[in-house]
Amino acid sequence: MEHQPSMEEQFLAVINQVIEDNIDNENFSVEDLAQEVRLSRSMLHKKLKKLTGQSPSDLIIKTRLMRAKELLENNVATASEIAYRVGFSDPSYFNRVFKKHFNISPGSVRKDLANKIKYLPADHKPGILSLVKLKGYQLFVKLAVIILIILIAGSGIYYLLRVVSSSEKSIAVLPLRNLTGNPENAYFVDGMHDALTGELGRIESLRVISSTTALHYRNSDKVLKDIANEMGVNIIVEGSVFCSGDSLCFLIQLIDVFPKERHIMANEYRDDMHNVLTVQRNAAKDIAQKIRVRLTEDEQQLMAKSRTVDPETYKDYLRGMYYLNQGTAESFEMGIDYLRKAIDRDPADPFAYAGLALGYAITGHGMLYSEKAFRLATAAANKALIIDPTLDEAYTALALLHLYQSWDWSLAKEAFENAIAKNPNNEIAQAHFAWYHVLFGDMEKSIYHAKKAVEIEPFSASYQSWLAWLYYHNKEYDKAELWARRSLETKEDIPYGNLVLGWIYLNEKKYQEAIELHEKLPYKTTRWKWLRCRTYVVTGNREKALSMWNALEESSKENWENPFFTGMMAGILGFTDRAFELLNEACEKRYYPASLIEVFPSNEFIRNDPRYNTLLQKLNLPYDREFIAAQK
Repeated sequence: MEHQPSMEEQFLAVINQVIEDNIDNENFSVEDLAQEVRLSRSMLHKKLKKLTGQSPSDLIIKTRLMRAKELLENNVATASEIAYRVGFSDPSYFNRVFKKHFNISPGSVRKDLANKIKYLPADHKPGILSLVKLKGYQLFVKLAVIILIILIAGSGIYYLLRVVSSSEKSIAVLPLRNLTGNPENAYFVDGMHDALTGELGRIESLRVISSTTALHYRNSDKVLKDIANEMGVNIIVEGSVFCSGDSLCFLIQLIDVFPKERHIMANEYRDDMHNVLTVQRNAAKDIAQKIRVRLTEDEQQLMAKSRTVDPETYKDYLRGMYYLNQGTAESFEMGIDYLRKAIDRDPADPFAYAGLALGYAITGHGMLYSEKAFRLATAAANKALIIDPTLDEAYTALALLHLYQSWDWSLAKEAFENAIAKNPNNEIAQAHFAWYHVLFGDMEKSIYHAKKAVEIEPFSASYQSWLAWLYYHNKEYDKAELWARRSLETKEDIPYGNLVLGWIYLNEKKYQEAIELHEKLPYKTTRWKWLRCRTYVVTGNREKALSMWNALEESSKENWENPFFTGMMAGILGFTDRAFELLNEACEKRYYPASLIEVFPSNEFIRNDPRYNTLLQKLNLPYDREFIAAQK
């Protein structure tokens, strides 16, 4: 039977690896070693004394000396050079310590090696060729060092700038392989992928790429270095899921990609399905420990918590989230049905409530069944948090509710902060918190959170175009154009990308280019018609804009139209009284996106009317006319 290392052996392996990794760091101390293994100095001393009979400082010095002896015996450099390589800043001190430990000086080791060669029997003496080989080996080592320097300066510069020069650790969990033998278990495998990503996302000092972005690499034949470069990470997790009935087997591999691909962990987790949450957290803890991410006390306590689940309830929850993430109206309804089924099966399970809340909140933000959606989201989120106050999804749902529906700014801010505190890598919370800060004119924080969302989900054309919009609003037009174009590269004709780029062209009086871009905006919904209307008016095509208004007035007799959109269009065309009538209705009934009126350039047509200030007061925002004027 294969020997399984004991906990003590694993601990010593970690200790030795940490020392080896810092072998050339002359400042590496016992305190550093204790911090790396998350023990106090006294606890580390006691543990090492018990296991090895040596103190931590003795072990560090012994490791350095053993490496020095190895280098000396291989004749790779002078004694002084080797002293520096193994972390001794003073060659004289190195000589004394080395001689005390080995009863021979470093120089004598080199002489002894030469004597062994000199006094070999005649038939074993190295000839000229062998001596040439020995010299050649030394030359090879020197050349290797030179080549390494060249490589670092050349192809390795990206690594140095992006990874080494930053203390940030970044990781992506690639889509897990479904080894259950049943393709219909895809929902469960994707759920495990989301869960592991979410557990890692709770670690503040670790940037975790969203599972949505990672799914782009399902069945990808790209090499890991290219995948890591594209996502901007330095650590990759690969894994597989086996399950049979209520038994679960979870395999993960941890790979350090730069500068050279290196497998640093391969673990297998077997347990009953009731303990699936424990499996997920143990995997996340092991990953954090292996890549030496320091967990805060709160993070340690959170990861130490565990509870069992009802397997069927958990599977219904995962099915629900699987379908919610498909992004279609039909799959949304299927997802909601599964989440409700999970709640019916176990009313005390918080996950289904949190998923239900977030699903309804995002749908409400998209203006589908808005009032009902937000009401249901509130109830589900509050229920989830009563059961488990650590669920960032529930806080995110509440944040969206208060930001876009109830306009309770203090509760919105509190919910966003709670969501991000529980999971700093929650890209939904980061992206929408940016719009909260816009309302209060804090563009520095707004752009900060928008950039965070893009870093977490770098393949989201929506988040990229939102960032472009915020840069435009902040009058940073070069950056706005950069991100608008990047969003269009990510997804051709993403509406907000065309919108922002068109605004930039309008500023530059490139009217035809602006019209061409804004005519790519969706035609069926009023939310885009009024934005296109402004473009026609600014470019001198008032008749075309007026034709749009007349058609909208006619269709509104039979179909409900958001008064915010129609009000803004009325203001653009100079129908000011009608504009404020409609906009006041939108504010009174809190229709999305009335609260964001300040970030739309279209407000330029009504901004100087005294009624505009009254409108802003209805938004319950701390703006006054002087503040508004200063922002323009």
